[in-house]
Amino acid sequence: MSDEAVREPLEQRYGLTEVADLGEYAEALTRLLEQGRRERCVAVLSQAEAYAAAELLGQFAQLDPHAALNRLAGSLASRLYSRLGA
Repeated sequence: MSDEAVREPLEQRYGLTEVADLGEYAEALTRLLEQGRRERCVAVLSQAEAYAAAELLGQFAQLDPHAALNRLAGSLASRLYSRLGA
C-alpha cells in the first residue's frame, strides 16, 4: 500500500464523503459491502475481535430494526457470525 493511500481518509477512499444523509450513507455502505463480497477474502481481525464486532453490530441493529443503518448492521453481524461458525 502506498503512503498516499494510507494518508487518505477512509471515508474519502471508500466514497463516503459525498453522502448527504443517513439514507445515502446506508446505501453507500451497502454498495461497499457488495464490492467487498467480490474481493479476495483476507483475515484482518482475530476471532475474538470479529465476535466482539458482531455482538456490537447485533445490539445496534436491535435498537431500531427498520432503520437502514440498523438493517445494514444486522446483515454485517450475521455475516460475521456465519464466518465464525456461530
